[in-house]
Amino acid sequence: METEDRNSKIANRVPAVLEDGFGRTDGLTWIYVMGLLFIASLLFFAIAHAREYSLLETKIVQFVAQLYGEDADVEIRLNNVSIANQLKDREKVGNMSFLKVPDAEGQGICAVEIEGAGGKLRSLHVPFRVLIKRKLFVLKQDGKMGEIIGKNDITVKETYLSGKGTEYPSLIDDVIGRALKKDASMNTVITSQLLEDPVIIQRGEIVNLIAENRDILVQTKGKTMAKGKMGDLIRVQNVTSGKEVQGRVTANNTVTVEF
Repeated sequence: METEDRNSKIANRVPAVLEDGFGRTDGLTWIYVMGLLFIASLLFFAIAHAREYSLLETKIVQFVAQLYGEDADVEIRLNNVSIANQLKDREKVGNMSFLKVPDAEGQGICAVEIEGAGGKLRSLHVPFRVLIKRKLFVLKQDGKMGEIIGKNDITVKETYLSGKGTEYPSLIDDVIGRALKKDASMNTVITSQLLEDPVIIQRGEIVNLIAENRDILVQTKGKTMAKGKMGDLIRVQNVTSGKEVQGRVTANNTVTVEF
């Protein structure tokens, strides 16, 4: 009973505290309540602004992503500071366009039409960067210059990269069977600059020497005077006549001469 009486007294006193601003304790309570209301109003406007800001971000990201098509796996990073500094409360988002189309590094600028109070239009410029998901081929162990890369020598990692990424082989077939131009350590990401076609014919090797044109094909044996990769032009000595000719490496043990 005593507990109920005490709770009843406290409940009855709350309205009096809010209505009476003359008592010291009641005055402080009134200031406290007004402070809470002020903070609540600030939070309300902050949440509303954050919602508009988030919607604007989503619209810009969707607009830029359309440039790459539905199948592209891209990540678009906006300059959020730029948006926060330029976007005002209760503004409507209008049309969008590219002030700067993404360059080779994925850097661009999106122009957003903003409608403010009284229908006044202004342009919001938002810098962005596009990252594209790519497969990277990585060495599983140390490699020496001239070594030919096999399937078991590499592993695949996926990551987002800016730019076109043309320096990275896009297919595993572009890596396997190629040779290292220089020594490379384990976990090295393979680039096109690190690879070259392997030497498939060595100097002094006996090869098939083929001479052909549209009407005739002659095959004999030849001795190479230099090493060569697929497609290289090298000199070969006909082992029968001793005559030297220049031919193109067309297979592991074949040099073809056109005449």
